[in-house]
Amino acid sequence: MTEAHRRQKQPELIRSQLLGVVRELLVREGLHAVTLDAVAQRAGVTKGGLQHHYRSKQALLDALSDQLFEEFEQSFEKALKQEDDTPGRHARAYIRTCFDSGSDSHQVETQRAIGLLALTSAPCRERWHAAMAVALKADGDDPHAANVLMACRLAGDGFWFAQMLDVYALDGPRKAAILDILLKLCGGGRP
Repeated sequence: MTEAHRRQKQPELIRSQLLGVVRELLVREGLHAVTLDAVAQRAGVTKGGLQHHYRSKQALLDALSDQLFEEFEQSFEKALKQEDDTPGRHARAYIRTCFDSGSDSHQVETQRAIGLLALTSAPCRERWHAAMAVALKADGDDPHAANVLMACRLAGDGFWFAQMLDVYALDGPRKAAILDILLKLCGGGRP
């Protein structure tokens, strides 16, 4: 009897393990490295066992996209709860979410996985586009205010991508100062 037959069946744990392997392969080796064989081998399951949970590479990537989107949503909702209910609240929460990685290597890997999927998957891009279209509605109807908030969101996105690519070596105080500037532009931050 093989190890797989003796193992207690825990489908949620196995799916989580499989998606962790997909995330790691995607970030460390690129999309080409994400194959059913490679995922099964690294996860210690048979290819048939993998396909019991995810029928194809696309199904794996879609499930990873869902997981990453959910992680982002949870971070955004946490940041939103911490913001005062004043104009610019949603933009400030979005910017805080973009800046919220510290030196957490898991968070940076998550950002890299999101970036790689967004670059290579039209459905992933469409999902982010739809989510951002809804988010922008919270910025209000005043064109000038909406443009300022959009500029701040774009700056947050730029920070997020620069951090994901390890472009700038920003220490904690400088990162905090830049975040403070953007929050003030959004009608928040320290007085």
